[in-house]
Amino acid sequence: MKQARRYHPLLILFGLIQLLRNSAFIALFLFVMKAGSQSFLIVWGRKLFLPFIALAALYVLTDWLSNKYEVDDAHIHLSKGIFVRSKRTVPFTKVQNIQRHMSLLHRLFGFTSLTFETGMDGSESAVEFKVISLKEANWLEETVSAKTETPEVSEKTLHFSPEKKDLIKAAFTSLSFFVLLSLIASIYTKVSDFIDLEEREIGFLKGFLDSWQVQAAAIIFFLIISVLAGFLRTYIKYGKYEIFSDETRIYIRKGFLEETSFSISKDRVQAIEIKQNMMKRLTGVAEVKLVTAGDVSEGDEKEGVNSLFPFLPVDRACKIAEEILPAYEILQKMHPLPKKALWASLLKPSLLWILSTAALFYFKPEFPGIEETWLAGSILLFSLIVFVRIAGYTNARYLINGPFIQFKTGIVGTRLFISKRSKVIEAEVTATRWQKLFGLASIQTVNRGKPVLHASVENVPADVASSFYSWYKSRREEVQIK
Repeated sequence: MKQARRYHPLLILFGLIQLLRNSAFIALFLFVMKAGSQSFLIVWGRKLFLPFIALAALYVLTDWLSNKYEVDDAHIHLSKGIFVRSKRTVPFTKVQNIQRHMSLLHRLFGFTSLTFETGMDGSESAVEFKVISLKEANWLEETVSAKTETPEVSEKTLHFSPEKKDLIKAAFTSLSFFVLLSLIASIYTKVSDFIDLEEREIGFLKGFLDSWQVQAAAIIFFLIISVLAGFLRTYIKYGKYEIFSDETRIYIRKGFLEETSFSISKDRVQAIEIKQNMMKRLTGVAEVKLVTAGDVSEGDEKEGVNSLFPFLPVDRACKIAEEILPAYEILQKMHPLPKKALWASLLKPSLLWILSTAALFYFKPEFPGIEETWLAGSILLFSLIVFVRIAGYTNARYLINGPFIQFKTGIVGTRLFISKRSKVIEAEVTATRWQKLFGLASIQTVNRGKPVLHASVENVPADVASSFYSWYKSRREEVQIK
């Protein structure tokens, strides 16, 4: 057991650096971009800037002084506050995921950040050590893991590490070669909000680019630089990507300059999702995500670190998922919806189309070059609705395979959901009056997640819905409530 202690003093330095980074643009705006402005808000902004920085720096210091943690044999105890003290106790058994992130600043000092996700809701669902030594992080992770799992001596197995061809496909599929263009556009937009670039004659390149040869050379040069920048970004992000597992846990590590790692006990995985957007479907790759109760999103990125390498060929993605989770079985051959499901979908009246057509007919908008604009708009919307319904029917699949359930849905992109009956916390069968006319129903499952994960398929045969309900009732034989 360790006595209550403060976090490492380097946390103060990290907090101050974060403060300076967040206030850098404000300082640039007040003292550079608007240096000559005598506006009331700008003048007072300059006067209050330094006092605000001083108060914020003081808060960083007092926050470090008031926060402490203590670790015993089964809990992590946290306390914070100066005038109002609050305490929180997190049992080791509540920890769902363990995540590490080592930024460039962390690596410079030989430290890391460590986060224990509990799977509970609220802002205090995680226990986060923003700056912690590698030795302390290893000790904490081993202590928590030893109390939540059966100790077993087993070697880690490497399941995947990307090769050059994988990185090339990842760069192409993710369209990362557009990153330079988006970066330039973003910078131009932000600067033009404060500076009239045309008025300041920063557009001097216009005359230089009058020649078509120069324009062609400039476009080719920009494309080459964009492609190189895209591949560099992909390599930095996925060049050291590794997926390991042992008898009890799954380990995912990624990042070249900044390293992020994720670890989860295999029995904590609630479901598997295999996703394909339109680009991934065209290139035959997919993203496999391990659904857990904890929140493991990485910063502002949509894909969290619990996502396997998001550019794996579909067959290989399924194979790796089964390798790291032997308790799961994924079958790609699934049952399509019956033909009557297509007719039920196509013949179902669309309230959106009816109301939109009525509004178009009433207001009769006019578009240059198009006669009867309201009619053209109505036909276009009707065609879009028909396409969506046909695509939804074509992509929909379902399968009940022993203790496993699989749903596949989507329109342009697809989502394949796989879960075990013991991990499904709720099942629902519904049938509208329209569905009953065709002998159809909808089935839905609910799994623990953050947020709670819903998966469903509409317009399955009524007898399949009945079998699904009976299938879920058998869950009581597999789950023991302690």
